[in-house]
Amino acid sequence: MNKVLEFKNISREFSLNNNTLRVLRDINFSINQKERVALIGPSGAGKTSFLHIAGLLEIPTNGEVYINNNLIDWNSDKILSQYRLNDIGFIFQFNNLLDDFNATENTAIPFILSGNSKKLSIEKAEFLLSEVGLKDRLKSFPNQLSGGEQQRVAIARSLINDPTIILADEPTGNLDNDSSMKVIEVFNNLVINHNCSLIIATHDMDVANLQDRILSIEELNS
Repeated sequence: MNKVLEFKNISREFSLNNNTLRVLRDINFSINQKERVALIGPSGAGKTSFLHIAGLLEIPTNGEVYINNNLIDWNSDKILSQYRLNDIGFIFQFNNLLDDFNATENTAIPFILSGNSKKLSIEKAEFLLSEVGLKDRLKSFPNQLSGGEQQRVAIARSLINDPTIILADEPTGNLDNDSSMKVIEVFNNLVINHNCSLIIATHDMDVANLQDRILSIEELNS
């Protein structure tokens, strides 16, 4: 199967009070097309650094990252930006919706930034919001939406550029269990329907157990 993301001997170190803190140690990892992986582990163990490197937001101290079998050149901001915009979808615990934009506009922004017309972007955003069950909330602003609805907007937004992979960092961390499971059910179905892969960092084993594979960041680091 096609590897959409691969880490080869990835390490990440930080300097802290004249000491070196290593959060990732020689990690080798790959994920295939349409595969869903849950990344588990305690806070501070390196899950966020793992996702940030996968999302090309953070440069590893050592090692190589491949997306669709292409070696990432960390020296080219243009190439990194193109990958982030076109191949990678992001969802975070705090959904980062823009308060002054409604659900449709929030969803459409990445597609507009990719050079598409506003008309086409709005049409695609409305379609995706309907897919996540928000057909009646297209014109609602973030403060008019529940936490679960806001995360559904974030899911739609992450899919609008047809990414190869979606990276989700505790996407249900602020939701109650019932809302979490509803959001994850929608999420997983859309990942399958849109032929993309998923890495989801979570503390919630109910969420983790719904994925194809569970990885412990501590075991990866051992």
